[in-house]
Amino acid sequence: MDSTLSISGNDPTALVTLSSALETAFMERGAHERQVVFACIGTDRSTGDALGPLVGQRLRRLGASADEVLGTLEEPLHALNLGDRLEPLMSSPSRPLIVAVDAALGSASNVGSIGLRPGGLHPGQGVGKTLPEVGELSITATVNVSAGALDAQVLQSTRLYFVQELAETIGTACWWGLRMARRSAVARARVAA
Repeated sequence: MDSTLSISGNDPTALVTLSSALETAFMERGAHERQVVFACIGTDRSTGDALGPLVGQRLRRLGASADEVLGTLEEPLHALNLGDRLEPLMSSPSRPLIVAVDAALGSASNVGSIGLRPGGLHPGQGVGKTLPEVGELSITATVNVSAGALDAQVLQSTRLYFVQELAETIGTACWWGLRMARRSAVARARVAA
């Protein structure tokens, strides 16, 4: 998966499409042989910015371990702790595959879209923060329109239901995409043996 995927969260095929794209991306990056960590960035103090922690919460409910998920409602991964929590992973000789998940603001026509792309993302960019790039893969969901200097207020006034629906789709797709990639790798190994 060397290109960007963008799909509407309202599309009835969003879950299947995103799961399949993630399966491909995970297989290309050897996720069956590497630790995969979902860095679910955001805070529960702002409804729009709660996307990441809600995705982390969904992954944990589906059975992901605390080692696989950084950022939940209970323990958010945000600007104040991002460096401290990610540094041990980034400097690890085992090079875990980090998948960054974050909310985004954009144009009215993009609200509700979920994007998957190779490479990291720069959390906090939408509200004027400069933080280090995170991830080998990144997933964003456009939760509301960008309003320039008022972006922080826009995030505060975003409907929680809308963010929750996007988070459920993303979290479930991450879970199934990784499981499918690992099962495919096992099946291929059996055929090759």
